[in-house]
Amino acid sequence: MKTYHSDLPKIEEFVQLNGKTLLEVGCGDGRLTALLASKVEATTAIDPDDNSIEAARKNVNGVTFLVGSGEKLDFANESFDIVLFSYSLHHQDCVKALAEAKRVLRQDGHILIIEPTSDGEFTLLVSIFEKDEILRLQQTLDYVSSGAFNILRKETYGVDYPYADRSALYNHFMNKFMTAKDDHAVEKMEVVLGNKNNGEPIIIKDIVNIFLLRKSMQKKT
Repeated sequence: MKTYHSDLPKIEEFVQLNGKTLLEVGCGDGRLTALLASKVEATTAIDPDDNSIEAARKNVNGVTFLVGSGEKLDFANESFDIVLFSYSLHHQDCVKALAEAKRVLRQDGHILIIEPTSDGEFTLLVSIFEKDEILRLQQTLDYVSSGAFNILRKETYGVDYPYADRSALYNHFMNKFMTAKDDHAVEKMEVVLGNKNNGEPIIIKDIVNIFLLRKSMQKKT
């Protein structure tokens, strides 16, 4: 399994970006959006979190950032060439979100779904703070893989996330994901990290699925 430092190489391998209009659903603070923006004709990116959208607007130029949910897209029919769910489909009603994605896609458009597996280091760390993370992930992946959709291509790859040191790693996860006090959070994280090298930087690995779906997603019966 090949490992990358971002999802961009796999996205470019799966779909033609040049000259396309892209909607990214679940853009967060714009980490991936910044890499995509120069590759396409126009980018619109949404996220339900106001603070994330505010940060994205400060960090990334040339992108239309909006607060919004994939379950109810505020766009006209056939508005985009590509709809990308970047680690976001399992955070919403995936049935509604995929139906909306199909609605706003042009006739020759594609849907890209990027979702981690349940056994990558990064996902296991997130699951310490988001108790239903693994369950939501599995339900979403099961739905996408259920046979109801016309999946053109699917692959699994690795993504590395570097942190300056263990302290930076702890702070990132606690600041981003901790919604309730947990005095044992560091201990739980250490269980996931195991004997990982204590050197600097520390690399957290994730295992990621990427799916490419047609505009006409449902298979004919």
